[in-house]
Amino acid sequence: MLDSTNHPLYISIIDDDYVLRELLRKVIQIIEIEDYEVDFEEFSNGIEFFKSKRVNLPGKHLILLDGVMPVMDGLEVLQQLKKMDTSERIHVLMLSARKGEEHTSRALRLGATGYITKPFSIKDLQRTVLEIIKRMKINASE
Repeated sequence: MLDSTNHPLYISIIDDDYVLRELLRKVIQIIEIEDYEVDFEEFSNGIEFFKSKRVNLPGKHLILLDGVMPVMDGLEVLQQLKKMDTSERIHVLMLSARKGEEHTSRALRLGATGYITKPFSIKDLQRTVLEIIKRMKINASE
């Protein structure tokens, strides 16, 4: 349950690999995130995520999104989010085994806030998540 004294931050992990979802949750949970009450949820694919209607919850959202999934891959999720015009509230960190400038630039054009290639360093992931959350706070105060 969210604490009403802080702003909600919904962190959604969308990845078809259960072990990686659990690892991501644990790695993100140990980060000190000030001014937000964090609510985690995990999804095995994009369709499951959209069916949950979580994206419609008021507040800020951070999505850790796998680029390669058998059911609605990360780029398809980004395309759906772009159609919803949710860029002010929703920030997406793409985590993908796809390497190369073409894949990175396509994800960023579709609205990803950041892109990290797998395998990744846990410290780099935590640093990037904190940078994105810091940008969320700056944008909220403008």
